[in-house]
Order: sequence, then structure tokens, then C-alpha cells
Amino acid sequence: MNLILRAIRVLLTPQILLMVAKVYIPVLFPLTFLILLLARWLDGILGFQGGFLPTPYQYVLAVASFVLGFSIWSVAYASIVFEGKGSPSPTAGRTQQLVTTGIYSLCRYPSVWGKLFGVWAVGLALNSFTFTVILVPLLLAGSLFEKQWRQEPQNEAIFGDAYVRYSQKVPFFFPWRVFFPHRES
Repeated sequence: MNLILRAIRVLLTPQILLMVAKVYIPVLFPLTFLILLLARWLDGILGFQGGFLPTPYQYVLAVASFVLGFSIWSVAYASIVFEGKGSPSPTAGRTQQLVTTGIYSLCRYPSVWGKLFGVWAVGLALNSFTFTVILVPLLLAGSLFEKQWRQEPQNEAIFGDAYVRYSQKVPFFFPWRVFFPHRES
């Protein structure tokens, strides 16, 4: 219950509302819809017009993926808003303090996991093989490339040596220590 209240609290912060208004609604939601149209067209070409998962399993998996994604996303963004004193998006006010604890001690970009599971939920709910298995991994690769190419140098410029030490200690994307507790990043 505490996690749900914290998620609602973070969703209603000006930083998140501004980010949703400036980035998610005008850019990410329409882009997801266009990618889904492309996926449905490709599903027809590849012979998956009837889907690839039996009903109702597609919905069970979609709900589970959405809940997991939303949980990760809200915990990551709550950390940025409350501990980092900023926003996950520079368009809504950048993070003021480097966050290295909690979910950010597992990997440097946990919100990407949340978005990944959230977008997978769309593909699963609509039973699109192309969207779920081909296009979402391509989008993930593009997102991670953008993080490496643009965001890592920005974080280093903003937070300096503290970010360098953090990046040497905490994995970029895959939270290895969750599965292999004695592994170094």
C-alpha cells in the first residue's frame, strides 16, 4: 500500500506532470501508436495476423508486464524527484542531486526497464508478435544507445567525479547483482 501511495504521489508532482505533458503525450504515445500500426502490418506479412499467444494469456501477461513496468518506473522516478530534487526529463527540470541508492544502486537506468515492460504490455495486449519480439527490442537498443551517447556524457559533466565513481561501480543497464550477488559490475 505504501508503494502505491508513493507512486500516486510521484505521478502528481509538477515535475512528472510537466514531463508527461511535454514528452509522453505529444511524442511517446503517438509514436507508440504509429509503431503499433507498423507492427500489425508486419504481423500480417509474417503470418501472425491472428496473434502469437493464446487468449486470455495475452491479457494476463500484458497486465503483469504493465504492473511490473509501472512499479519500476514509479520507484525510479520517485527517487529522481524526491532524492534527486528534479525531474527525469531535462524538459521538466533536470535532476539536481545524483541518486545512487535504492533502485539506482542496481543499474544506472532503471526507468528504461519500467518503460520496456510498459511498452511490452501494449504488444502483449494486442497480441502483436512483431511489436513484442522485434520492434520493442530495437527500440530498447536505440534507447540504450542514446543513453550511452548523450546522457552518460551529460551526467558526467553535471555530476563530475561522483558520477564517474558511480558508473564504475553500478552497471549501465542490466542489474547483474540481482541475479549474481558476488559479480562486479
